[in-house]
This record gives sequence, C-alpha cells and structure tokens, in this order.
Amino acid sequence: MSLCFSPALSLPFAHHDNVRFFDKFYDPHPAGPERRDPQYAMAYLLGRPLTAEIHQIIYTHVSQIADLKIIRWLTVIIFALSAGILANIFCTFGLSDLESLCLSVALFILPGVQDAIIMLAIQNALAVWLVLWAYLASCRGYVKDKLFVEALIIFSLILASMLLYPQWSFFFFVPVMVKLLIAPSRDARVIHGEILRLVLFFIGTAVFYYFYIKIFVSYNNARAGSYAFTIDLNFLYWKTIAVFSKVLPMSFNFWNFHTNPWLGWAMMGLTMILLRKRAIPCFLMMAATTSFWLLVRTDVILHRIFFVTAVMALASFLIGARNRYFIVGMMTLGLLTVHHLTYDNARNYYLESAFIQQRLMAHKGDFSRVHIVLARPNGKGYNGKATVDDIFNARTASYSFNTDTLNLLKGVLKNMDLPDSWKVYPCDGDQQKCVEQNPVGKSLLVTHSSKGQQVYNSPGMVLIDFNDL
Repeated sequence: MSLCFSPALSLPFAHHDNVRFFDKFYDPHPAGPERRDPQYAMAYLLGRPLTAEIHQIIYTHVSQIADLKIIRWLTVIIFALSAGILANIFCTFGLSDLESLCLSVALFILPGVQDAIIMLAIQNALAVWLVLWAYLASCRGYVKDKLFVEALIIFSLILASMLLYPQWSFFFFVPVMVKLLIAPSRDARVIHGEILRLVLFFIGTAVFYYFYIKIFVSYNNARAGSYAFTIDLNFLYWKTIAVFSKVLPMSFNFWNFHTNPWLGWAMMGLTMILLRKRAIPCFLMMAATTSFWLLVRTDVILHRIFFVTAVMALASFLIGARNRYFIVGMMTLGLLTVHHLTYDNARNYYLESAFIQQRLMAHKGDFSRVHIVLARPNGKGYNGKATVDDIFNARTASYSFNTDTLNLLKGVLKNMDLPDSWKVYPCDGDQQKCVEQNPVGKSLLVTHSSKGQQVYNSPGMVLIDFNDL
C-alpha cells in the first residue's frame, strides 16, 4: 500500500483543508500557547470530539509543510494494519490467504482512503481500525464467560469510532456482508441471526452516541450550517432517490473517482447477476450504510462520506465472481490505477506550493509585499485534470483568501526559514491604502485580487498570479 500511495508520501504539499495548520505562523496578534486548531470547534459541532483533539495535537506539532508527510505515513500504516485484520477475518470465512489479502488490499485503496490520505484524515483510519477490533471481539469471545464485559468492550470500540467519524463506523458490517456472501445457503439462517444481533447492538450504540453529543457536547447548529449535527427529514425523499441514482453508481466506479454513471450502472447490473439471490440483501446493506447521511442535514455527496458503501460494492462484485485469479488481477489493476491518480493529485498540490516558493525565491528575499491573484475556478486542477469533490485535483488558491491561500503562503514562508520575528499582515481593502498603512520593519503585507482586477504596484512587491500556473 505504501508503494501505491508513494507520491503522496514522498512529495511535500498541503491542500485547502490542512493549510490551516500554518495559520499560527507570523501572526501579528498571536493567541498564546493555548491557541486552537481553526476547525477545533467545528469538529465538535459535527459530533466528532475525538477528531477535534487529534487535530489539535497535529496543529500544535506541525511546523512546516514537510511535517504533513509524517501524518500521511501514519494514516497509511493504520490503513495497512486494518487491511491485515480484515484479511485475517476473511480467512476465517474460508477464503484462501491470497484471496483474503488481495480482496482486503483492493478495498483499502478506494477513493475514500485516497481522500483520507491526501486530507490527513487519520481519524478516518482509526475509526475503521476500531470497528474491526469490535467485530473481532463480537465473534471470538476474548472475554470468556463475561458477556457484560465483552459487550462493554464492543460498545466502547464502536462508540469511539463514531466519535471520530460516524459514517465510517459502518465498516463494522463489512465482514458481516462478506460472510453472508461466502457462507453456504444452509447457514443463512444463522448468519441472519448474527446480522440482526449486531445491527441491534450497533443501533443501540448509535442512539447512545446521538444523545451523548446532544446533551454533553457543546455546539451551535447555526454555526455548523448544512453540516449541523441534527436530524432533518425534510429532504429524506430526495436523498433516498439520490442513494440509488447517484451514490450507488458512484460507488460501483470502484477506484476511479472520475465517476462515469453509465459504468456504475453497468457494474451494478453485472454484480446483481453474479450474486443472484443474495443481491437484494447485499444492496439493502449498502443502502443502510447511508442512513447517517439520510438522517442528518447535510446533502453533499462526497466519496469520503460513502466510503463504506463503495467497500461493500467492490466486495460484492469481487466475491460474486469468486475466482482467485480475477481477484488478484483486479487488485493489481486497482493498485496501478490508484498510484496514477495519487501521483496526479499529489503533483497538483505540490505545484501550487512550489510555484509560490519559486516566485518568492526569484526576489532573493528582498520583498515587503506579496500580491496574490486568486485562481479562477474552472473545474480543473493545475495538472489539467478534472476537480472532484473538494479534495481531488482542487486548487487551494481558488478558495477563501484568509482561510486557505494566506495560510498556504505562510507554510511556504516557513519552509523558506523566514524568521519568526517577521509578521504577516493580510489586507482585504483598497490595495493602495493597504500599502500606505503597512507597518514599517519586519513585516510582510499580503494583498489579493481576482483575475481581471487591477493590481496596484508598489516597491518590493512580489506578484503571484495562480492563473499563470
């Protein structure tokens, strides 16, 4: 897996969702040692308090862009450990060692994982790792003759997963679905009983999680906007239709995040033919993994939200074929596809920060102002590839200036070893007034404009027009 994701693990880069880790640098009004990650409160609003604390640790210790590679390595390692656990579970179902390993690896390189590695979503990796241990505890009886203790362990693991990233806690049912597909028909009744027991236990944990967040976690739904952690059934009908018309076809595109709806429909049809009688329960389980999204307010459709749905889609297709050489071949195809996609994505973000550094280095450190011309959104990354979701081939400089592009600039300045005694003064007003009011001394004024707007030139100015990249 490390070879598959090697471009993201070797190139130093940051994108719009993790440049916030650099906002603490060169701040003319520092908040002190207790400064919080800018998304700390938002993570609590979203019902992910453990994620908030993990990101706070990262925020405190990250000092330059290259440090983000460490987080990506840790994320990949946790995913690899989870793949090993899942392969071991598959072996207990009767799959060979080779089939189990290849199937597990194929599942852990889907777009949701690609997203998590680029996004530094180590919490997503931990959420899967925890529920896999919960599943092992539910079926192996590690605590002999102590059902309450065993139930408490399973409950705690699932709850911790939900407190990290609730949508990915549904990975708990991936081994259950695979077992349902592989087991002989005569064992179906036993497996259905196991599924019912685990579903009831999971629902009970989810209800506890919901009321725990509602009662004990401080948040404000208005601030969270469309991501608010509150049940909203106003769009349930539309979202249910979207599950079958958009989410499932997207999931059946497997490793390629450049979704082709027709390919998705074709693979869905082929999977139903391969599964025969077991197609209906499998598709119902896939649809059930979207229940969190169906119930809460958000209506965005992103690969990371429906990762578990995609896992079940790929697993059902590969197991439906039930040919070891086919599984090995498909895993190989997936590895090659994902390596290519990861290279494109990592290169896209690396070009952005390298472009800033190149423009600054051309002035040999002799500048007192940086003017940024924000990238005009055109649906493509700097690599010419289509932007998908808010992660794949996106342009950080086409998002907000103050929360994204400015922080990316700070990260590059830190890479260039600009002394901490310098202060960065962003200015959103009239460029000429900003220049006249800029403090004298070790300060760097940063102004910005959009493509086509007039730029006020001043001595010591560096122009960074991302539309030239």
